[in-house]
Amino acid sequence: MHTLPVRFGLCIALIALTGCATRTPAPRGIDYPAVAAVAVAPTLPSPPPPVAVQLEWRAAGAGLDAAYERSSLLTDTFYRNADALLRQVEKSGAMGVNRGWEASARKNGSWFIEEQRFADTVIGAGVNRNRDDLINAGVLALEWGFAQQSADGSFPCADNYLGASYFLAATAHSIWLLETTGYARNYAQRIEVIRPKLARAALWLVDANRPKVASAQFDRYASRYLLSGYALGVSARVTSNPALALAAEEMVRTGLSKMHASGYFPEAGGFDVSFQAEALVYLLRFYDHAATADMRRDIEPKLRRALGWLESRVAINGVVQATGNTRSGSAKERDRTGEFRRVSAVAVSRAFGLAGAVLGDNKYDGLARAVASARQP
Repeated sequence: MHTLPVRFGLCIALIALTGCATRTPAPRGIDYPAVAAVAVAPTLPSPPPPVAVQLEWRAAGAGLDAAYERSSLLTDTFYRNADALLRQVEKSGAMGVNRGWEASARKNGSWFIEEQRFADTVIGAGVNRNRDDLINAGVLALEWGFAQQSADGSFPCADNYLGASYFLAATAHSIWLLETTGYARNYAQRIEVIRPKLARAALWLVDANRPKVASAQFDRYASRYLLSGYALGVSARVTSNPALALAAEEMVRTGLSKMHASGYFPEAGGFDVSFQAEALVYLLRFYDHAATADMRRDIEPKLRRALGWLESRVAINGVVQATGNTRSGSAKERDRTGEFRRVSAVAVSRAFGLAGAVLGDNKYDGLARAVASARQP
């Protein structure tokens, strides 16, 4: 069984030390606050006194993901029917299968914290369309998720490590997006209630034993390294915790080391286009607004190789090719609703669209639009 790098031990120690039409003008964003790098003193055998070593953890990217979320590409595609997105959130805040679980008076059946991650999409649509009703519904969905949180920061449901990673990635990205675009001003009090709960959940993820237990699943599904790495990295940014950032870097580096020479991240002994796309979305977000300058330099070559592999799985008419997939579109795996998992053209288009914004390559914009507009099998 693979275990995550020992640098997690350093991270735990540091944690102890760190506490569509007409619309009104969108609010102006604010500069995201920078926090000084954490200093770690090396052990020296004799005088002179040890010199502090700076472990850089601050993000160096331009935050172009925020511009992508407000782009016409998303307005024309996934955020076009904003009212349909709004209807995905119950008045209570429950989403997905959690709506049925809640309607049954929380008896029988199962709930999954990861279902609340779609709040991020609803909030993104609100930012894109300049609609407070969408943002309010998305924040409500995040609040519903944290209302289920245990005292130790975990969420008492099945697959809680995976689910928590999804939910934290969505929560922290939503907060970052709202703060970067200026919309957070209207939700400041609610965000400040969420922030310490987010921090507690992130600390639960990096508890010394947690990653070791999860690593067997990570090795089978390599995309999870990038998901959890981003969840920790963006949580570090919105909670100003450098220890989480260092843990995130180790997680992402391990995930990158699993990449096949041809460019795909292994899934269940092979490749899967849906989870390749999902991994790329998280890796691109990490690269954009959670990675250090050194980490960005290390990531970019593999990022482009992984995008090249994904491009090879898309036909000229934008149809995503599922042949050979190990998880989606192959009737081998079921989703949380019990249905066979379908190929996610949404994830594929998002990966290309985000790549176009972050890497500044118009080729990816064309691919994103082609996939979004194609009639998929």
